[in-house]
Amino acid sequence: MNKISKRITLSVHFGIFIFIINLITTFITGVLMYLSFSIGILNERNIKSRMVLPVITLVSCILIGVIVSACSSRIVLKNVREFIEATEKLSRGDFSARLNIKRPPEFRILSKNFNAMAKELGGIEVLRTDFINNFSHEFKTPIISIKGFAEILKDDDLSKEEKNEYLDIIIEESKRLSSLATNVLNLSKIETQVILNDIQRFNIGEQIRQSILLLDSKFQSKNILLDINIEDCYVNGNKEMLNQVWVNLLDNAIKFNNKNGIVSVNMKKEEGNIFINITDTGLGITRESIPKIFDKFYQVDRSHSTNGNGLGLTIVKKIIELHGGTIECDSIVSKGTKFTIILPIEFNI
Repeated sequence: MNKISKRITLSVHFGIFIFIINLITTFITGVLMYLSFSIGILNERNIKSRMVLPVITLVSCILIGVIVSACSSRIVLKNVREFIEATEKLSRGDFSARLNIKRPPEFRILSKNFNAMAKELGGIEVLRTDFINNFSHEFKTPIISIKGFAEILKDDDLSKEEKNEYLDIIIEESKRLSSLATNVLNLSKIETQVILNDIQRFNIGEQIRQSILLLDSKFQSKNILLDINIEDCYVNGNKEMLNQVWVNLLDNAIKFNNKNGIVSVNMKKEEGNIFINITDTGLGITRESIPKIFDKFYQVDRSHSTNGNGLGLTIVKKIIELHGGTIECDSIVSKGTKFTIILPIEFNI
């Protein structure tokens, strides 16, 4: 109904515009004919032939119509030219281009949609630039570290302890590079995936418990207390992908938690959905940082003192969305962070 209304509005405006042009043309022609008779340019002697008056009237209408149409079309074409200039700026990569056409209503809608598109493209360009810069930094840092310590190892005067220490650093940096490459490949694969495949029915409660057992040594290394309230529930989904979600979120809950801290995992079913909360009592996240934590390569710890490359939560969010679910984060600095995941029990492809 709304689309039909818009089409009718455009047709009415176009009809009124043509009518006004014809009215102006007729009026000016009538005035000129009247003046011509009044001052004697045209008289009964000049128009004895029946065809003279119609021909004069026709020629006058054509000339005046062309002039009126040319003048009035400049007003309409001004908006079109403005739109062309804006699209040319956009095509050159200038995403600051904006339109402010207010009439007719269809052009106002066109301006609004164009501005929204330009803003979105500008945001994508910023993300692309940030992605390249962050990836370059994350990739370059371990390579420089490996190169530096490899050169030091060429020194024959190093003790065995020093050599082992430097070799351990090289091994850790190599693992970091390997993790980065794996995460980038996973993210690339997931981002290009529109339809979820390898759907199977499995016990998601059991899967979360297995993820906790997998990270048991890390929990013990920081003497973290576990508070688990998980029930068995069967869902449809990609088992391997969802396993990445739990491992990643639990690993973050350990990594950013304090020694002797607490990690709580709660799960409940409600109205065809599963609600899963993973809460820690760690460092917390500032309010300004929360909207950015799912961005590629974004790290709350800007000093990069903790292991990670800022891709884990990006992958987590994409996997949850592929399953038709949502993920939210609530956090208080120095008190802890809570991630809430909502997944449909019966996922339809």
